Amino acid sequence: MKKEFLERFGETAFLLGKLTGMDPKILLAQSALETGWGRHTVGNNLFGIKKFSWLEGGIEAETKEFDGVKTIDMFQTFVSPENSMIAYLILIKECYNKAWECRKEPEKYFRLLQRHGYATDPSYAEKCIGVYRCF
Repeated sequence: MKKEFLERFGETAFLLGKLTGMDPKILLAQSALETGWGRHTVGNNLFGIKKFSWLEGGIEAETKEFDGVKTIDMFQTFVSPENSMIAYLILIKECYNKAWECRKEPEKYFRLLQRHGYATDPSYAEKCIGVYRCF
């Protein structure tokens, strides 16, 4: 599972890291956490990105919050998982600038994402850091 995930997305993460200065393992760790190492991907969305107003495509999907509560929300769809990585980088750069500034410091990056509301799970940063350390 982990091996297949890394074979599938490692090169894209590496190339996007080179282009943007983002630690590629941040992309891999967060998308692995969000999708269960690629097992639960809706609409080629590796990050659980909610529907953008500026991009076509969307799908309603059930999601289970950290506290077990299930909700229905509208998520962005992508023509490929790689495009979701690109959109994620745009989202972080435009909406989570403090985290973007720390894109080479994984622990600080994940904590800033959590602090600024990327996820509702109060353990989100620690979970991302835990997956990051698997690499």
